[in-house]
Amino acid sequence: MNRKITINKKEFKMQKMSINTYMDYLELSEQIDTKTRYTKQDIEAMVLFICRAYGNQFTAEELMDVETGLDAAGIILEFQFIDLGVGEEIARRMEKIQKNFQNGR
Repeated sequence: MNRKITINKKEFKMQKMSINTYMDYLELSEQIDTKTRYTKQDIEAMVLFICRAYGNQFTAEELMDVETGLDAAGIILEFQFIDLGVGEEIARRMEKIQKNFQNGR
């Protein structure tokens, strides 16, 4: 995946996500998506998962820092973009398979 995030003026790249991590994301996402409004616990879970998805290259405190981290909207969007990143990776791989198939590989 090509997801990147900037925390404290430093850019971090999302590492390869394991299937177990993605399944945990799906489980958390299912729990959160059923609500009409996020709770404090939902936001905290999103923050912790974002840190995990980026291989704990930064802490939850750094991610939530008022000056150099993400704001509430940024955290919610970043959490949602995890699934988008997986979808983009699937599309990229399918395109590669299609090109290889057309080239006879």
